[in-house]
Amino acid sequence: MKPFCHHSLFTSFTAADGRGHAGLMVYGEAKAPPGPMGGTNTASTGSGSQGVKHSLKAALTTLPTLPVADPLHLNCLNTRSGASAGVWLVVLVPLACLPGLYNTYRHCHPLPHLQALLAIQVGVCGAHLYQEMCLAHGQKMAKTEEVRQKPSLLLKFLTHPYTPSLATTIAISLLTDIHPVLALPLTLLCSWLLFRVTHWLFTTFPSSFSLGEGAVMGQSVALAVTCSLHGIISRILWPQKLSHPHQISLFIQTAIVVVSVLVGTIYSVPMLRAPRLFLPYLCVCGVVGVGLASLLLGEWVPVWLWELLNLSPARLFLMGWWFLLTIFAVSITTWARRKNCLPTTVLRKVYHVVITLVFVPGVLLEPSFLVLAATAATMACLLLEVMRVEKIPPFADVISQAFTPFLDEKDEGPLVLSHIYLLAGVSSPLWLTPCPLGEAKVGETWQANAVLPLLAGVLAVGVGDTAASVGGTYLGRRRWSGTKKTVEGSLCGVVAQLAVVAVLVGGGLVHLSLGGWGRLLVSAALVAVVEALTDQVDNIVLPLMLYTPLMDL
Repeated sequence: MKPFCHHSLFTSFTAADGRGHAGLMVYGEAKAPPGPMGGTNTASTGSGSQGVKHSLKAALTTLPTLPVADPLHLNCLNTRSGASAGVWLVVLVPLACLPGLYNTYRHCHPLPHLQALLAIQVGVCGAHLYQEMCLAHGQKMAKTEEVRQKPSLLLKFLTHPYTPSLATTIAISLLTDIHPVLALPLTLLCSWLLFRVTHWLFTTFPSSFSLGEGAVMGQSVALAVTCSLHGIISRILWPQKLSHPHQISLFIQTAIVVVSVLVGTIYSVPMLRAPRLFLPYLCVCGVVGVGLASLLLGEWVPVWLWELLNLSPARLFLMGWWFLLTIFAVSITTWARRKNCLPTTVLRKVYHVVITLVFVPGVLLEPSFLVLAATAATMACLLLEVMRVEKIPPFADVISQAFTPFLDEKDEGPLVLSHIYLLAGVSSPLWLTPCPLGEAKVGETWQANAVLPLLAGVLAVGVGDTAASVGGTYLGRRRWSGTKKTVEGSLCGVVAQLAVVAVLVGGGLVHLSLGGWGRLLVSAALVAVVEALTDQVDNIVLPLMLYTPLMDL
């Protein structure tokens, strides 16, 4: 296990001494850096252009009033052992959101553009986060005896952690109808959430993430909360009649904000984690969430949910189907634990098959209803994990026993995330789609670029990963260099994905051109190679990788 360094939680970046040193705040004890905010200011005062330059410098120095992640180097992050840094993961979420800039989704304006631009911002901030965490310390140590040239004012501005927020504000103002007065707080909040959440994950849950995995979690939370707040604010300021898909989106956005506040306050106020206060506080947050959602929707939430469930026979069918699959999953888990006859790996793959059977009919029949159910299930799993980690009686022991079958070699930290990664990975294409999901007509033929992106998680994880595991076990002969995965297993994964798509095309559910088949083959092969060679969590990586090329079929 890598050593854990007790660095500061926050830092304010200053550059008054020309060296870009950071002011350090160690658990409430502040050390002011040299410059206008503390110490001796070495900048000389002057008149004319020098005075203007000094004023600009002071403005840039005091710009980040929000806390920024402390520049830690990699061996102090206590990342997951046995895993590489995985820095390349920081580009996956931005790439997956880029289709929101297509003219195809202009009718969903402004959310797709906002989401895409904010995703680009968190991608740039993710690169900055890596530079500050991993590179700054090494560069500083290598040049301790070397006099560094004073960086220019322009360079300081371009490398400032909140500069991407200013650039994104301008882009949002030009490409959407969002006013700069609203766009600037949203972009600043998005950057702050990325830095804060990523740093919190590494310090609170050591050995649970690689650097790339932690950055993806931070990016996802920052995007989800920021876009949700924009949706709620827009509903309050500019109320209008909402369709059912838009109502579902607004309800999900409200739930995201409430759950984020719930988790944030629980870990910010330690006494709320006490068993006597946790459940009452959870109930209070639930009541507040129901009340807020009712006000935003203009209808009492329990009544709205009941009407939503009975809106179409397909939803009743899906509820019954999902209930049967839940009974099957619980039964096979109980039987396997009592008989001790199924290896943990095989049991996990059974759940991959189950989640495939959950999502495929949901995407084809009721994608908007599926995204609501998937979001609710993911949030429930997160809250259960909080109870387990914080040992909240009487649930902690029961939850720990239930989650044991999902454990794998990547769950070495205090968190058990395999089941959450599986659910979130398969659901991520539904969350990333630029437009609110509508209702599908039974027997309707989908265009490939409309339905296959929504099935990217199912194809990559539920079908491809499972087939690769089974095929590698029984047919594997040639191993990929440096791994236990086999070439034959990867080929089985590719063939299985193509076979599932062929069934959909043959059944008249999906229309796919010859060129689309070629792009699908290349995309599936690339995902299979990454699955075989990566040491990152494939349940998150693979769906994001497959989603982007499927949008262009």
